[in-house]
Formats: sequence, structure tokens, C-alpha cells
Amino acid sequence: MKPITQKKINRFFTKAYEKYYNTISLNKNLLISGSAGFLSSIIIAHFVAGFSISHVLNSAITVITGFLTYKVIFAILFHIDNKRDYTKRLTGKINFIALRKILIKMIFASTIFDTVNNITRFLLIIQLLKLEYSAIEAATISSLIASVLSYAIINLIVKYIHLFTKKK
Repeated sequence: MKPITQKKINRFFTKAYEKYYNTISLNKNLLISGSAGFLSSIIIAHFVAGFSISHVLNSAITVITGFLTYKVIFAILFHIDNKRDYTKRLTGKINFIALRKILIKMIFASTIFDTVNNITRFLLIIQLLKLEYSAIEAATISSLIASVLSYAIINLIVKYIHLFTKKK
């Protein structure tokens, strides 16, 4: 039996990385923007808890703040990583047909991701605050559970709608 060489292992990982580059990039962008949204929502949850006793108000403001932070950062990162797919190489001009196709698919996937994430977080925060968890604990637990569920769903959707596959 031949030993597996370092070259074969490197080639395997290089091919896998090249094949799944766009999916890896999407997940990286989701994690970075999601982390920023998570941090902003924790800060707001703590701040609002000091001024309001309403669990619904705290939950709503926390989710909205996290969502807006995440959305802005994700849009910037997604554009940076994918502009080559809708920009003409020689002229640098935007290929609006390609951009439109990407936007339609991404809006569809993002809408489902955001809906699952925000509804899950909102309902969990309310329930955890009713169970007398602190605002920070409620925001943290709900964000972790909603993120796992949302990331699994968006990866399935991206694969299903062929967001990153190019037609030949």
C-alpha cells in the first residue's frame, strides 16, 4: 500500500477549495456580518433592559439592531467578493444581466434566511426574558440557536437554486 503524499493531500484540498470557493466565501461573509450583528444586538439588549421592562420592546429593538448591522456589513462583503461575476473584465463596466440574476437569487435566499433568523430570535428572546434570563443571556442564546438554523437553511437554498453555478 502506497503512502499518501503531501502533494496529493494538497491537491485534494486545493480542488475542494476551488470547487466550493463561493460557498465558503458566502459563509465567511455570513459569519463576519452575523458576528457584528450579534455584538451590536447584545449591546442594545443590555442598554434597553435598563430602560424598559417590556420583553417585546427589548426583543424587537435587539433583533432590528442586529439585523440592520448584519445586513449592511453583509452587502458590502458580498459585493467585494462577487463583483468579478457581474463586472466585465476588459471595460470594468457592470453586466446588468448577470447582476440581476445574482441579485434575484440572493434576495430569495436572503429573505428566507432573514425570516427564519429574525422570527426565531424574536420569539426566543421573549421566552427567555419571561424565564428571567438576563437580556444578554437571552440575546446570546437566541442568536446562537437562530444562527445555526439559518445557516443550515441558507446553505441548502444556495445549493438548491444554484446561486454560484455558471451555465455552460
